[in-house]
Amino acid sequence: MKKNMKIVAALMAVGLVSPMAYATNGNEMMAVGAQSTALGGTGVANYMGADNAWANPALLGKSKGSEVVGGVTYFKPTVTNTGFGVANTSSTKESYIPDVSYSSRINNSLSYGVAMAGIAGMGVDYTTAPANTHVAGKTIMSIARVIATIAYNDKDFGIGFSPILQYGSLQMAYTNSPTPYKPGADTDTGFGASLGGYYNVTPAVVVAASYQTAIAMTYGTQISKAAEGFGLCSPAGGGCTGQAGFGDKLAQPAKIQAGVAYTIDNVTLTADYKSIQWSSAAGFKDFNWKDQTVVAVGAKYAGNGYWVGAGYNKANDPIKQAGPSNNGPNLGGTDYRNGVINFFNNELFPAVVQNSVTFGGGYELSKTLSLEGAVVMSPEVKKTVDITSVVRAGAFNAAEQVTPGTGAAAAAAVPAGQTNITTHSQNAISVSLRYKF
Repeated sequence: MKKNMKIVAALMAVGLVSPMAYATNGNEMMAVGAQSTALGGTGVANYMGADNAWANPALLGKSKGSEVVGGVTYFKPTVTNTGFGVANTSSTKESYIPDVSYSSRINNSLSYGVAMAGIAGMGVDYTTAPANTHVAGKTIMSIARVIATIAYNDKDFGIGFSPILQYGSLQMAYTNSPTPYKPGADTDTGFGASLGGYYNVTPAVVVAASYQTAIAMTYGTQISKAAEGFGLCSPAGGGCTGQAGFGDKLAQPAKIQAGVAYTIDNVTLTADYKSIQWSSAAGFKDFNWKDQTVVAVGAKYAGNGYWVGAGYNKANDPIKQAGPSNNGPNLGGTDYRNGVINFFNNELFPAVVQNSVTFGGGYELSKTLSLEGAVVMSPEVKKTVDITSVVRAGAFNAAEQVTPGTGAAAAAAVPAGQTNITTHSQNAISVSLRYKF
């Protein structure tokens, strides 16, 4: 027990690192751990080890002893935004995202664990973009979690519960004259929980489900002040349109997950369904995010001291275009506010990746130590939104200044169909070490 407590303390020290991450399902990583990632992000019903607690805490009830899994993901996105026909690629660099998970048995019916990881984030950097085609904006969002798990198991079923401690950081900045908005990052801590269960239908078939609560977060005045720079503030006058601004609450949404795993001989087939509740999450619902459906499948072959696997992850785009956004020059109209929402989503938070192909494998270095790896390839997605009302309002003038209110004559000269285009692709490599004792 003393040895186990030392391991837990070491894991907590590592897990409190807050990395910069990028998103596969909205702003969330599709999986934690190399094996789950290799199998398309599945893990609700397929037991792999201590890192299963991230998808379904109940599966720790299938553990046989104690183990620790630690790894890092190298994440490299490519995001390009096109404004007024000119393309510019975000200069945000690659990220290194750590994860550490530990589990151990208390007795034949109870298991416990603790885990830490970077689980969500997004951001772009256009501070070097041409001033007459882009808002020179930069966004950085990163979220890390620490979870503790207790799981109960009987012969054919199990349940598990995990309280969640979440740490988040958000920074939004742009250099629009005459009042550049360059705050430092704001941070917050939130609390939530996840609950899961599984049932062995037969020795070969496992069905499972889990639920994670939404986690409320508030990031200083990052979002509200950024919106004020685009005229979304009251009362009307002095640069304010009178249109409602945005609040600073930005909750990570609730998730509903279900899965099935089928194992025969050396082959395991697994499939998960996930519903991410963006439409009811504070902040995201104000930016017109809708609930996201994610379907993931994976297949694994386990040989003598090794395994190989592959998978596919399909998620619909959760960000819906706000509209209408091109009905006229009236700054007091909702068309202008819709245009600002479209711009914020598409240039500053383009979490629009939809398809990912995955593969990986593992090899036993010894009876207790294994090395695992996974690769994720997410092909390019293109998203075009209408920002005509923002252009007509004068938020984009020749000097790229936020100066709402250029007058009806100038606005009328701007034709409808002014668009903002983002393309987004990403690749990732995950490496993990699994130690059993």
